[in-house]
Amino acid sequence: MKTSIETLIKAMRIVSSGNDGVVSAATAEAAQRLEEQQERITQLEQENDALRADLLLWNEKEVRP
Repeated sequence: MKTSIETLIKAMRIVSSGNDGVVSAATAEAAQRLEEQQERITQLEQENDALRADLLLWNEKEVRP
């Protein structure tokens, strides 16, 4: 079973609050990058849904005489 991205980000934020500067900084940056990628995926999925809706409407218009 895969861990969700949200859970990974939360775990990385917890780890990044530790005392080791290098590990904390790297983990915090990794969490930030995952968060940015997740936001981009969400945006692309929304754009894809909108395009599918437009295509469906366009196809329905083309089918009608």
